[in-house]
Amino acid sequence: MGKDTVRISYAEGWDGGARRAFGPLTRAEAEERDRAGDPYVVLHRIPGRAVPVEVHLVCWRDRFVGHWEYDELGRRVREVDLRLLEEDRLFLRRYVERRYASPEQPDLAPDAWRLTVELLPGRAARKTLEERGGNGGSSHTLADVPEEGRWHDRRGFGVRAADGSRPPDGPEPGDGTRYETPSGGGEEPAALWRPPRPRRLEVSVDSLFRPGNSFPVEPWTKTVTAEPRHIAMVRIPTGRLAVSDPHDKEPRELAERVPPGAYRMETAVITGEGEFCGDRFPVTEEPAVRLVIRDEPAVAWELALSGGEDPRLLLDGHAYGFGTDGATGAFADAGAWETLSGRVRRYHEERDDAACESVGDGHLRAVDEATGSDLVSFCTGGDGTWPVWLGRSAAGELVAVVVVTSYL
Repeated sequence: MGKDTVRISYAEGWDGGARRAFGPLTRAEAEERDRAGDPYVVLHRIPGRAVPVEVHLVCWRDRFVGHWEYDELGRRVREVDLRLLEEDRLFLRRYVERRYASPEQPDLAPDAWRLTVELLPGRAARKTLEERGGNGGSSHTLADVPEEGRWHDRRGFGVRAADGSRPPDGPEPGDGTRYETPSGGGEEPAALWRPPRPRRLEVSVDSLFRPGNSFPVEPWTKTVTAEPRHIAMVRIPTGRLAVSDPHDKEPRELAERVPPGAYRMETAVITGEGEFCGDRFPVTEEPAVRLVIRDEPAVAWELALSGGEDPRLLLDGHAYGFGTDGATGAFADAGAWETLSGRVRRYHEERDDAACESVGDGHLRAVDEATGSDLVSFCTGGDGTWPVWLGRSAAGELVAVVVVTSYL
């Protein structure tokens, strides 16, 4: 593709479903969005094609650049996910390549051949090959991606990258690009691209732990929050809090420190009615557990991080958390984890009832008297990764550590 055949224009966004630009921008307007960190797109077109050959999706505020490539039939064949981890360098976080078996296969066909490479700094890349896309099996291997393939110059992306062949100040009439209505003149398309966002806390934790609130839980009826159930006091003398599967040999220790002390652990409670064959009966659900650090309301929530976790690297809708194969988590002092976790394993594996005590349905407490430390377990709604959330007061103080343990 010769450089002189490529035409460049700008827009507020890109509708991936309709493959249309949204809200045309002049170059000056794109430069202003670039300086402000607002999202915008750069369209690379060649004459005779309705769909651009490349779309660059830029949002410096979110430290993100996306690079999508399309074939002659307007189907996405490559996706590149880049993250601005340094002032002038972008890191290749994810690469996806698609191959279509025939001209009849639509854009993003679920059975199209697909190669995905995921990278993290300082680690080997992970490669997933799906010969039939999501409709068949897959193979997983490590990929050797050299450093020069992992890092890319920031100047190669965005409106400033076009300085060498400065395009016209805005789209030309009849240039082949299809535009939707600008944001000031109508609703945005449902499929409009947005910068990737880590998973957010989707329930009102304060409402869950405050009695008397209606809280829908299917398929039950008349579901309302009740008084939280006190489980136990958890002693954290080192101030190093671990939230992890109690069977783990190494815990997931939070980067956030808490003042050394003992903290109240409690679960949220929802009550309601169930029905089976015409018979109605009371039901109870405990959808979240928390460690109360301060008796103050939380006005803001954030994802709890562990050492080495970088939120800038999270894919859209993803979150860091503790993993479990036994649908179990625990709050504990990380400094005494080896002893405390060992007691939990003896309780389950050796049937040593003296190693732990039951402090309620689904909750065990292990004690290390030598350090004055505790571990108290809780159940989750299943295996997998469970995020941990930090609640902060209006003054920014940590007031609670929460795990939502059900799929609400």
